[in-house]
Amino acid sequence: MKIISEKGFPQDLSDLESSSSSDLDVDTKTCAHLRVVRGMCWVCKSEVFKYIDKDLWLSPDEIAGIRMVESEKLLKDRKIVLVLDLDHTLLHSTKDSRHLKTRQELLEHNINKDGLISLKHLGMMTKLRPYVHTFLKEASTMFEMYIYTTADRRYISLMAEFLDPENVYFKSRIIVREDLFAPDEKNLQLVLRHQRMVLVLDDTKHVWRYHPDNLILVKRYYFFDARHDIVSLSAMNNDEGETTGVLATILQKLKLIHRLFFNPKFKGGLAHRDVKLILDRLKVLQGCKLTFEGIFPSNFEPQNSRLWMMAEELGAICSTSVFTSRTHVVTLVATEEESQQAELDGIILVHPAWLHNCYELAKRFPESDYPIKLKNKKLRSS
Repeated sequence: MKIISEKGFPQDLSDLESSSSSDLDVDTKTCAHLRVVRGMCWVCKSEVFKYIDKDLWLSPDEIAGIRMVESEKLLKDRKIVLVLDLDHTLLHSTKDSRHLKTRQELLEHNINKDGLISLKHLGMMTKLRPYVHTFLKEASTMFEMYIYTTADRRYISLMAEFLDPENVYFKSRIIVREDLFAPDEKNLQLVLRHQRMVLVLDDTKHVWRYHPDNLILVKRYYFFDARHDIVSLSAMNNDEGETTGVLATILQKLKLIHRLFFNPKFKGGLAHRDVKLILDRLKVLQGCKLTFEGIFPSNFEPQNSRLWMMAEELGAICSTSVFTSRTHVVTLVATEEESQQAELDGIILVHPAWLHNCYELAKRFPESDYPIKLKNKKLRSS
């Protein structure tokens, strides 16, 4: 493989430096001219590609070879790829002193001091999203991770030190504003892995207009009071919970996707797995509106249960109140009268095992296969 320059060679590609072109089965006709405009050599009109590091130039065939080799290595390690946005996804930074409380004021309201960073030399303050370090640590066991942001390299390098001080999660896999094809466009062409194994976590949808099916949209993290139309968490002297906040919830969804991707029960080998299809399958209970009765202790909050979480991850809407538009009641037992009334109301009574099995394979099984008990009588099929 012909490399124009080896200066600053990305760490995750370094083991390919000694690979021959026959190993990668790619064409090595990459020109050595330095004048390139929008991926095309100005001199000989060859198609080339500037990859992240400003001194690394690759041809489309070289990129395809790297993508194939590195993707296969990841799959052997039972890993897929997670691309992470930075601002409002993993942290929030502000320079707007008009709405900014001092660090001491924030700490007085029990804000986690380990996640609050004052950058006086930049006139900036940063707040890491709660649970972010645990999130990155656990996600790294399942995913190869990238940072992908529209912010500039100087700022991102600093933020990466706070998120990954030992440089074990991202290494050189950081894509910034200077690398983008367009200012408001994020493109998976810069991620040298098969797109079918790449998940994206971002708070902004439109920047991924070419890859919407890879995206998991994240609720924006607004800690500082930097916008007049949004009430920030700091203004409310509050923050997301460590184990109940957005990142903790998303981590559970990522674990499910990873498990489904490598699930041996699915037909075909890993060559046919696609995160886009899995994300689509996770909507199998979309349109279902669930309540839970007689399952949890009276002093237990159902929304903290595993069953509730599984239902929501599959696209269902759950509630603790009896609402008229509910479609299902998840329960263990009912009286004959309750069963008849549910049938009249068009409500399905179903055993919790139905949810467990739907979640196991991200597939909606017939509710009639999971009847509840009717006081020693088997519930007739609905």
